[in-house]
Amino acid sequence: MKFAVLSVPDFALHSLRRGEPGLCGRALALVSGEGRRARVTEASAEAQGVAPGLAATLAMSRCPGIVLRPRDPASEVEAQRLLVAAAFTLSPRVESTDGGCCTIDLQGADPARAEALMRLRAAELAGAGLPARIGAGATPLLASYAARRADPVLVVREPRDFLAPLPLSFAGPTPEQEGILRGWGIATLGGLTALAKAEVGRRMGAEGVLLWERAAGEATRVLRHVEPALSFAAQWTYEPPVESIEPLFFKLRRFAERVAFELRGAGFVAEKLSLTLLLEDGGDHRREFRLPEPGADVEGWMRILNGHLAEVRTDARVAGVRLVAAPARPPEKQEGLFDTCLRDPASFWENIERIAAIVGDDRVGTPAPLDTHRPDAFSMGRPAEAVAPAAGPPVHPASGPTLRRFRPPWPVRVTCDAGLPALLEGGRLEGRVRGEVCAALGPWRSAGDWWKPQAWAVETWQVELAAGGLYQLARTDGGWCVEGMLD
Repeated sequence: MKFAVLSVPDFALHSLRRGEPGLCGRALALVSGEGRRARVTEASAEAQGVAPGLAATLAMSRCPGIVLRPRDPASEVEAQRLLVAAAFTLSPRVESTDGGCCTIDLQGADPARAEALMRLRAAELAGAGLPARIGAGATPLLASYAARRADPVLVVREPRDFLAPLPLSFAGPTPEQEGILRGWGIATLGGLTALAKAEVGRRMGAEGVLLWERAAGEATRVLRHVEPALSFAAQWTYEPPVESIEPLFFKLRRFAERVAFELRGAGFVAEKLSLTLLLEDGGDHRREFRLPEPGADVEGWMRILNGHLAEVRTDARVAGVRLVAAPARPPEKQEGLFDTCLRDPASFWENIERIAAIVGDDRVGTPAPLDTHRPDAFSMGRPAEAVAPAAGPPVHPASGPTLRRFRPPWPVRVTCDAGLPALLEGGRLEGRVRGEVCAALGPWRSAGDWWKPQAWAVETWQVELAAGGLYQLARTDGGWCVEGMLD
């Protein structure tokens, strides 16, 4: 097994059906020509009584409800890119042979592993809307014969036994050659190769020798290798624009499948996804998703993307969509012996994304202090996937009272006497304590970011109330508040 051929029968038909959910499961036929000259070129299995070459009008009478469509070059290009990307996951040496066909150089690959991968790829492509057949053999031609007989994978280990019963049409004889051979009583490849090559050449010339070599599967050639994808993105448009998000889901999955295959074929995974909705009024809606774990799992991608799209509301209709995957090398890490990790990281991060879609990205995460003198300043960061062991006790234990902050701070009215807080009124203090101040320390003033529009300044006091209780007050441009209790 040195070569493999990845082939999709009725490629143009499956490419069209793959991009339009309304065509799935319906009787469908592709036609060429116009008017009375329109003829069927491909027909789905649901189109009973319809075959290639049949007139379009006759096809409609034989199969009521059949959908007749011309070929869609754009959908075929997209499907071919998916096929080539899948081929690159089997080998780095791939030829895009024809529409719906790729030839793969498997020389040097482990046969058992290669066959297992071929079966896996055939199942994945069938799930992606391209029912592929994969054949493998000693030459590209033999592999192509095997692909035509595969269901869905066929590895030819004994070429003579495999080729013997195949019809003569597999070798592509000319009408004249086929007539001569049938006059000799030869209708299979095995019947032709049973004759000596030299004798066939003596009677049919050089063209007969080439036909004999094709019948024996011996014809070989040099593959025209293509390069793997260098960018991992997909973009498509809607004509007319769509008014709801539901039509996006089907196509988004189809394009995500191709992007994921291209990543895997190039030896990458995605560390984040970028989704842009292009709106009819010229604007757009953009969102970036950092994946829970770098990977190329389409199911995980779609749970995140669909969860976000379910909450999206746009001011105009969606005219197009762009999906971009940021590539990264597959992660290689060893967990710490005493680390406590998430049991199901994927579910955790999907829930985080759903919450962020509702409340906003800036309100979800783990708070971390900012490098500033501004009291209680923090930012929301990405939660850690593993909880490190608890830190040991500090070298110098804390001394003095502990400030227990109120979140949010309690608004309060403060009456001052000689510049010192003397009475607290309103807020949550009212009804609990008498707000008369018997002692006050302060003020401690701090300010910062004076060069920015969001400059800040705060004045802090610590007071003791006559009825009991130590509190910390703060005064800003917005007024007074109780930041917390000291105990």
